[in-house]
Amino acid sequence: MSATRRRLFVALAFGFAGATLAYVALRLIESLWFPEPDPAIVIWSDRSRFVWRGLIAAYAGGAAIFGGHALASRSFEAAAVWLGRVAFAAAIALALQGALVP
Repeated sequence: MSATRRRLFVALAFGFAGATLAYVALRLIESLWFPEPDPAIVIWSDRSRFVWRGLIAAYAGGAAIFGGHALASRSFEAAAVWLGRVAFAAAIALALQGALVP
């Protein structure tokens, strides 16, 4: 596999992990500052908080792709180490968010 392709895969993985971390951060901020109303009271809404959280998280993940690519271009070994750390942090954050703020 060529070095360019490896850098792109690492950058994409950073993007996925960054999107996950951004989603968890957005969910926690919304749950603390903007509690959701009771679904039995609100029948229909013209906007969905989940869709907006997903879109903003995807945007942040796209921004993380550039950082991952820059790091992989500089040092592939350092990018691999940081990718493991970021992916682990994203997995732990998502598990905690799912357990504490469903």
